[in-house]
Amino acid sequence: MKKNIVISLFVCMLLLPLNTSFAAGGDLEPGDPIASIDGKPVFFGELNLVLTERLKARDLQRVGKEVQRATAALIVRRHLAMKSLEAKGGTTLEAMLKRQVEALAADLRRRGSSLQKQAADRMANEASLVTDLRWRLAWGQYLKSRLNDANLKKYFDRNRDQYAGSRWEVSQIFVKADQGDAASWRATLASVNELADQIRVSETPQQAFREAAIEHSESASATEGGKVGWVKKDGDLPGSLMSRIRKMKTGEVSSAIQSPLGIHLVLLHQVEPGDLKFEDLTDQSQLRRDAANALFDGLLRERSDARVSWLVRDLKPPADVKMIPE
Repeated sequence: MKKNIVISLFVCMLLLPLNTSFAAGGDLEPGDPIASIDGKPVFFGELNLVLTERLKARDLQRVGKEVQRATAALIVRRHLAMKSLEAKGGTTLEAMLKRQVEALAADLRRRGSSLQKQAADRMANEASLVTDLRWRLAWGQYLKSRLNDANLKKYFDRNRDQYAGSRWEVSQIFVKADQGDAASWRATLASVNELADQIRVSETPQQAFREAAIEHSESASATEGGKVGWVKKDGDLPGSLMSRIRKMKTGEVSSAIQSPLGIHLVLLHQVEPGDLKFEDLTDQSQLRRDAANALFDGLLRERSDARVSWLVRDLKPPADVKMIPE
């Protein structure tokens, strides 16, 4: 019964109509490799597939270069994580994946379609589609086995500042930067880090931060010396800032933090610890997302010796983007 439900969900996903018109990347074909991992190719069709499925892109020629690069990096990370899952699951996992893909192909044939046709509709090839299906099945099974209440509670206890209702009073300096201009981005990053060093060595770092914010910050809080006030969750500030803030000490000035908006410095004024317990959480969605991301990062770390080569220069992530977390 569960098997049939899984197959039906994938069939419904595949049979949804798409209105895509051009493949991103100009003259690349779905079977062209964009990268390799230990000599094994990662195909351009996988990029098209993820862009059409996840972003609902109607015209892939108009997808920005940064989105293409970020998506290519995601696909390579998936391949790395999949290698870890295959090592853990062995022949049992491989047999399950083979059964599920064969059952899906048979169901599509009964509906007058095929894996090849569904892939072509998404400007991919059958190999790319099967690779994507295998990842979804393996990752879904892994999450189901690991994201139980006992493990979620352990994750909560290890990161209770993030979920127990704590809040942080902060100020920030924000500088706009264009991620599409790598040289300008690196120069801005270096400039902001230099500013952070100057603030830290001043006799009164908090006053120095305030004055620097008034002079350099391009956020609405600049006139208030960068004062943001109290923040509690991702969304109050970009997620990359909140992740750093939760690890800071009172009075600390961060190094430059990158976000989709630009580059930031943060000063932590004070912390008010929360007292919520795991059992008090009425909404576990953020906890589950973060725990899933931690599991994904763990799979990536198991591939720390993998050799990734980028074969399409325009899709290669910036040098400061790490494929495997430290």
